[in-house]
Amino acid sequence: MLVSFGWLKEFVEIGLSAHDVADLLTMGGIEIEAVTHVGKGLEKVLTARIEDIAPHPGSEKLHLAVLGLGDRRVTVVCGAPNTAVGQIVVYAPPAAVLPSGLEMTERDVKGVLSPGMICSEKELDLGEDASGVMVLDEGTAIGIPLTRALPFVEDYILEASITPNRGDCLSILGIAREVAALADRPWRVPLFGLVEGRDPIGDKAKIEVPDADLCPRYVARMVEGVTIGPSPFDIRLRLSRCGFRPISNVVDATNLILLECGQPLHAFDYSLLENGRIVVRRSDPGETFVTLDGIERQLPPDSLMIRDAGRSVALAGIMGGLNSEILPTTKTVLIESACFERFGIRKTAKALGMSTEASFRFERGIDPEGSLWAAHRAAYLIRKLAGGTILKGYLDVYPNPIERRLVPVRVDRINGLLGTALSREEMSSCLGRLGIGVETQEQAQGSLTCRPPSWRWDLEREVDFGEEVARVYGFQNIPVSMPSYRSEADHTRDHHARVRMVNSLMNLSGFNEIITMSFVSKQAAVEFATGSLESGELGLLNPLTEDLAFMRTSLIPGLVAAVKRNMNFRCENLKLYELGKTFTPVAGDELPREDLRLAAIAVGRRSPDTWHFHRGEIDPLGKVDALCQVDFYDVKGALETVFEGLSFPDVCFVPSRLPFLHPGKSADLLVDGEFIGFAGELSPRKTRDLAISARVLIFEILLEPLFIRMRKERVFRPIPRYPYIERDLSLMVETNCSGDQIKHLISRLGHDIIASVSLFDLYRGESIPEGRQSMAFRIRYQSEDRTLTDDEVQEVHSRVVDALVTELGASMRE
Repeated sequence: MLVSFGWLKEFVEIGLSAHDVADLLTMGGIEIEAVTHVGKGLEKVLTARIEDIAPHPGSEKLHLAVLGLGDRRVTVVCGAPNTAVGQIVVYAPPAAVLPSGLEMTERDVKGVLSPGMICSEKELDLGEDASGVMVLDEGTAIGIPLTRALPFVEDYILEASITPNRGDCLSILGIAREVAALADRPWRVPLFGLVEGRDPIGDKAKIEVPDADLCPRYVARMVEGVTIGPSPFDIRLRLSRCGFRPISNVVDATNLILLECGQPLHAFDYSLLENGRIVVRRSDPGETFVTLDGIERQLPPDSLMIRDAGRSVALAGIMGGLNSEILPTTKTVLIESACFERFGIRKTAKALGMSTEASFRFERGIDPEGSLWAAHRAAYLIRKLAGGTILKGYLDVYPNPIERRLVPVRVDRINGLLGTALSREEMSSCLGRLGIGVETQEQAQGSLTCRPPSWRWDLEREVDFGEEVARVYGFQNIPVSMPSYRSEADHTRDHHARVRMVNSLMNLSGFNEIITMSFVSKQAAVEFATGSLESGELGLLNPLTEDLAFMRTSLIPGLVAAVKRNMNFRCENLKLYELGKTFTPVAGDELPREDLRLAAIAVGRRSPDTWHFHRGEIDPLGKVDALCQVDFYDVKGALETVFEGLSFPDVCFVPSRLPFLHPGKSADLLVDGEFIGFAGELSPRKTRDLAISARVLIFEILLEPLFIRMRKERVFRPIPRYPYIERDLSLMVETNCSGDQIKHLISRLGHDIIASVSLFDLYRGESIPEGRQSMAFRIRYQSEDRTLTDDEVQEVHSRVVDALVTELGASMRE
């Protein structure tokens, strides 16, 4: 909101500069983002009267204007079409510098010397009109600097950022109340007197409000015999400097009062209202309405409309209708000053995608007790600017006056919140300066009973009044002190070091870290659920949007969304990972369980298009793969790098049955038989559902089980000095038996002489029964302190074979 400092001083006397007031308001919670000096540099520009106009001897389009400056005359060349004898204009003499930087000099204009020029509003930076010279109001003193003749020309404009809860500050009067309270100065409202005619308004207009729940109060006044025309210069300047476009004297009067006291008004052409009736009720189903901007709008249900006897004439609290606007021929004006229910106005404005100066204020709450004063003020200004007669009396429909409830405020509670030691009288004084009614009772020495003023909708709780005390008392006056606490050792440092290690290991594997939102849609909250870790979704009480209504139970949805967004911009080769928390509701607990997880996704080419990869890679069967797409082993390799870096190699990969993973190209990860995550390729159906055309590889694991079990220190093991013996083992097992299971079983039975176990052959097909597979392992036997004998190796090897047959139902192949 733009606030004129000169206008502000009409409401409150304060001996501070504009910048000091800006600092005062900012420290009081009303942020002033900028202070702009306007009208500066016009000290040498003078007021003058046009005493004569003569034709220019060398041009038909130009003329010579004789200007009277009081004690002297000058003749200047002018080409403006609106000049006339007797006008008071603005004259820029030689040596004057205009706001644009143009310096005036005496110059020859088609054979005639012109000592300066007559200026337009645009040239003086006092408006947008550049079509003619600026004409001042009759009675303006002549021959003196413009800044003396019109003191409001030079001003400071304060750009205030008003928070949504402070709708009372969306006016000059609202800001003045704040300045007065913070500086402990009195404030005032403009004084005016109404001169009414004999005809009562009740004989010509009727007001009906059947939907009073959406319109608690509706006030109307009428002015007859008005003459529509432009407003005086000072009115137009005030409006333009506060961001409003001057339109006509009647409309400008309503906008001036909106800026002055924050009450939106609307002026109807009375002759266009059928039977002089105003009916405030909800819209009809499917109704359309043409607003002042000429757009026909489909009204949402429960839109509050202003109607006459037969049709809608205004969209209540938002915009008037084209069928009742003020026209140049308007003679009688009906003034609307109403208090509309703020949530209804916001709902309608959002549904229509409209935001006007009126709706902006109604949505934040206006003063219902100020509606009548604003109607009186509007009638006074319209008569002053447009002439006419104010009809006697007014119409005021206010069936249920709004009463602000009393709020008990404990002095010790407020002092405890603020860290102050204020007495009850000091708090009462602070609150009273804000217009808050304060009652004290002798029997309750430690409390106050407060009634918020009618313009403060945001004061409802005890803590709200505590904030007001702090603002008026001054945040800078509250003593700074350190809270008392017990210092304990930081046990999270080791945890942070492990997290940093995981980040480094993933970066070394070629993955880039991203951070995604913790909020997801309901579908995303459950679509990657494993059934072992999640027990349901966690909804938000006040979600930002429907797509961000639940806390995530997996990191995969965020990674998938990032991949889709990148692929839309033709970035198709991606390796991304995220390290963050997921949230799982726990039955009987108020708070969810937070699990630290690592998840990654890979799509596209394994390697970039560099010179040594342009011919593709050769797979074990001799086939050239020109595309070199990522596959299961890329994500498995990254996982193994993490496990090895954390000194935790004992993770078992077993075939996965998760529905969103590709069968045969995926695995579950087990630690001591406990499920900690999964890895693999998304199933083709899931990939199609996500509208991704490439192969998608993912993994997600819990990190806490790894951090708990990882070895604290790395132990150096020297290179073995003694030779090793290798034995091959070929066996048939069921197809659901993984190589990792067999490797872990063999290693467990080999005690300390099995150095490694590797799978080097896997076969399913002819000569192998259905449901079975042939697997061949190479076992390396080696001791660190002696040379093994064949008998020692054979004993352990036999024990391994017996265990495989007994525990897995394997059969040996020759």
